[in-house]
Amino acid sequence: MQPTSPNVREVFWDVEDMMRRLRRIEGQVRGVEAMVQRAESCQAVLTQVAAIEGAIKQVARIISACSVAERVVEISDGQLDATQVRTVIKDVLRSG
Repeated sequence: MQPTSPNVREVFWDVEDMMRRLRRIEGQVRGVEAMVQRAESCQAVLTQVAAIEGAIKQVARIISACSVAERVVEISDGQLDATQVRTVIKDVLRSG
C-alpha cells in the first residue's frame, strides 16, 4: 500500500490545533497526578479524568474520520477528493 497523500490529513486537521489539543490533555494528566499526590477527593479526581476522557475521545474522533477518509480517497482512484469525503463524513456524524 502506498503512502496516503498528506492532503487528507490537512483537510481533517490543522497540526497546530492537534498539538494544542494533545498538550492540553498532557497538562490535564499532570494535573490529575498532582491531585492524586495531594490526596484530593476521588470525586474531584474523577471529574478531571472525565474531562481528559472527553478530550481524548474528540482527538480520536478526528483521527478516525481522517483514517476513513484516507481509505475512501485511496480506493476511489481519484474519483473523490478529501474535501468531498470530509463533507460526507461530517453529514453522517451530524445525522447520527
